[in-house]
Amino acid sequence: MKLNVLRGLALAAALCLGVLTQVGFAQAASMDAMLKDTGYGYNTHNATTWSIDLNRKHLGKTRVILSTGSDILVTFVIVAKKAAIQKTPQMMDALLTANHDYDYTKIGLDKDGDMFVRIDMPLHTVDAKELKSIIDQVANASDEVYAKVGRWVGQRSSSAGQGNSANAGSAPSKSR
Repeated sequence: MKLNVLRGLALAAALCLGVLTQVGFAQAASMDAMLKDTGYGYNTHNATTWSIDLNRKHLGKTRVILSTGSDILVTFVIVAKKAAIQKTPQMMDALLTANHDYDYTKIGLDKDGDMFVRIDMPLHTVDAKELKSIIDQVANASDEVYAKVGRWVGQRSSSAGQGNSANAGSAPSKSR
């Protein structure tokens, strides 16, 4: 009897993993199709992470990173790395004010201490038109935030805003 229960649990777990894997592949295929429809060139880092390199007035070269998981799409830009940020009350006030000023957009410091701008959306609600809007909003808000806090974050190096290896992978494949 116990053996049958264990076999049943093992079968159920295997089926769940199979379904989750299929959902993951379906999400990746769907994201690739939507990214192509945005008209942006993009890099695929793995089955759940993509990036788009854009240019903005204040930030210059800006990497927008997109990552999916469990029906969520996280789209973000690293505005400044921790080492470059001078945390002052004025800078924190500027960040908090910016966080209030933008709808749907989160602005702050992540667990590594890097300054970010991001939007989190349920993946099932996003189509190609919405995806392009999210990418543009994150890139534009990042540029505007950088203009507001630039005096406290120093000079951006060519790698600033490029994400880190945990988020963006180290060997992207070029798509589109």
